[in-house]
Amino acid sequence: MTSGGNVETVIIVRPPGKDRFGDPLPGEPLRMPVPGCMFAPGPSVENLNGANQVTADGTVYAPAGTDVRANDKVLVRGDLYEVDGKPRDWGASGVVIVLRLITG
Repeated sequence: MTSGGNVETVIIVRPPGKDRFGDPLPGEPLRMPVPGCMFAPGPSVENLNGANQVTADGTVYAPAGTDVRANDKVLVRGDLYEVDGKPRDWGASGVVIVLRLITG
């Protein structure tokens, strides 16, 4: 999936996990650099109804075998996005990760 375009490194940020009650475990999140990715910024929407928020979408096209989960976050170009839905594994073609960023 990295044939052409700007290839860059993104960082997958994985929380330390949860205990048997569903509470977050203490500790620092695991940070895993993933080189060879392409990022496609998506649309953004302003929510002015009761809150000053901006929601922005994006998609990362990562190399095959990239370990990313729905509860991970992804650091792209200085912004920390949430993974939106389940990442799509296209086998040897790579992994498609849809992202969402909410600010404000």
